[in-house]
Amino acid sequence: MTGLRCSLPKAGANNLSVGFCLPDVASLFLLFIFLISLLGGCAHDPLHPATGAEYRLSPEEVLGTIDLRDSRKTFMKAVAQVVVNTEEGRYPLKLAILAVKPASLRLEAIPIIGLPNFFLSIHNGTMKVYLPQNGEYYVGPATINNLKSFFPIQLAVPDLVALLMGCLPTMSSENTILKGSSEGKSYRVDILSRENQALQSLWIDPENFYLTRLDRFGKSGEKLLTANFDEYFQDNDVSMPSRVRFQMPGKDERDITLRYDDATFAPLTNETERIFDLPVPEGVKTIILK
Repeated sequence: MTGLRCSLPKAGANNLSVGFCLPDVASLFLLFIFLISLLGGCAHDPLHPATGAEYRLSPEEVLGTIDLRDSRKTFMKAVAQVVVNTEEGRYPLKLAILAVKPASLRLEAIPIIGLPNFFLSIHNGTMKVYLPQNGEYYVGPATINNLKSFFPIQLAVPDLVALLMGCLPTMSSENTILKGSSEGKSYRVDILSRENQALQSLWIDPENFYLTRLDRFGKSGEKLLTANFDEYFQDNDVSMPSRVRFQMPGKDERDITLRYDDATFAPLTNETERIFDLPVPEGVKTIILK
């Protein structure tokens, strides 16, 4: 330890008698006790700082706190710069995004010049897609495969909506085990099956309870998805990451980064809910999705 000084009197000063040794030994003893207690108080690993969430809250309480915060019915309106990287190349685009949990979503591609050339809406379990340049309109169930055909990410709609908003995706608490631990400056929650197989791992900022990273695993333990969330901001008391990045390994490896230029939140109303419907344009060919 540095910065600690102790001055002891010089031997023979002021003609002190042998009785000087008793208070001197007592002072050294007290100093020894002080040093031991001080060192004990510094015993935490500096690479794993203790936080209130780590020691006061269980993983169930941490997730419950986040779920309670994210349960408000809010309407998100945002514009995002999107970059999709695949083995075939890099594809930048600009998207207007409207979203409401649990599973309402509308995407519109905004070209540099001209009108939007891609419309996708999902509401009440039905997906509708309009491609003006092709004169095609698709309608069908909002399944993972149908969504993947038009937006390059393999996620169920409720999970995609939640992650786009920086919220936790829903996962049944039945037949699962939660384990909490410290990892760097984050509070980590591992969600395991009863057979102790990893299903999902979450990294949470213990100070603000922000989701900073999510890993999802397949049935054989392979990693299906990593999502990272950075640069949180607030609008109308709703927290939102400015940057969301999806990484999907495997044979269809891809990397999708969204950086929000602007995002606002407001209470959901009947009028805003109608925005998620995409009517069939007149004279356009309708294709049914299965």
